[in-house]
Amino acid sequence: MRKVRILIVLLPVLMISGMLQAQELPSDTLTAETQDSVVAVTYMTYDSLMTYLGSSVGMSDSLSVAMMRQIEKNKARTAQGYRIRIYFDNSQDARMISEQIVDTFAVHYPDVPVYRIYDNPYFKVTVGEFRSKADAMRFLEAIRPEYPTVFLVKESFSTI
Repeated sequence: MRKVRILIVLLPVLMISGMLQAQELPSDTLTAETQDSVVAVTYMTYDSLMTYLGSSVGMSDSLSVAMMRQIEKNKARTAQGYRIRIYFDNSQDARMISEQIVDTFAVHYPDVPVYRIYDNPYFKVTVGEFRSKADAMRFLEAIRPEYPTVFLVKESFSTI
């Protein structure tokens, strides 16, 4: 017990004086470099932490249940934002045309959500979920050559 107390007291002194050799750590983990008696510390990056954890974090059952309750509670919440209407029509072949437009748009822009609705008597195709008008306008101008009749609509959409 006495040896442990002495070691605990002397350990900081030995570390400062450089008598103990620090164990070398991988470059993306916690490291300390001494420059002019100032210690600069670099911490583990998020990517290296997730690699270390195996891209999964274990959660207790109670935490999982609490997260699922929160998600269910927030499903009803909506946010105001902007979508881009790329098609609306009430002609006899509007259903077929709107389906074709949805399919074509989904192929060209797979990361952008596409919505096709029937609001009597119109078939409407809107795309995107933009929080700011500036983002929506940038995307609108990018797709205008393919869809010349596009326009911006303000809508509410789910936050989840």
